[in-house]
Amino acid sequence: MAYKIIETCIGCTACTKRCPTEAITGTRNQIHEIDPELCIDCGACGVVCPPEAILDELGDVSRTFPRRDWPVAIVIEDNCIGSGCELCISVCPFDALELDLSGGKVGDFFGVANVIERRCTGCRLCEQSCGWSAIYIDPPREIQKKLAWPAEEAAAESEGVAEPVTAEA
Repeated sequence: MAYKIIETCIGCTACTKRCPTEAITGTRNQIHEIDPELCIDCGACGVVCPPEAILDELGDVSRTFPRRDWPVAIVIEDNCIGSGCELCISVCPFDALELDLSGGKVGDFFGVANVIERRCTGCRLCEQSCGWSAIYIDPPREIQKKLAWPAEEAAAESEGVAEPVTAEA
């Protein structure tokens, strides 16, 4: 199931610029749409949506983050075999990964993947393609959901809101 934009969308276009597969379309100041055929469920759109108008594949509201906290790939150098694989580098739609050859040779392999943070959207394609658990996205997917804390639930109930936004752990 693909991500979905709900009626609180303000048409700011932030999500369209962040989507690695160009799955989001829309006109400025109007509700945008996500093409489920193109959406890869990466969550890159949700972290930039100011009104938090994007639901993830489970129907939970995606949480907006300040730019300094946007999801980004982290390489575990001890696990990366560099030139022996390069899957993460080739799968990245933003050219946010490169082979860093400044380190020493490890067995038959040399170099490790290096993240170019300003290009990384945290789309998770690299994480999903790595068979050596050498790369992951931080923060984890669970943190990117907007959870309703007990105080928020109590306030929602007192205001007569039927169901506050929640996500099951």
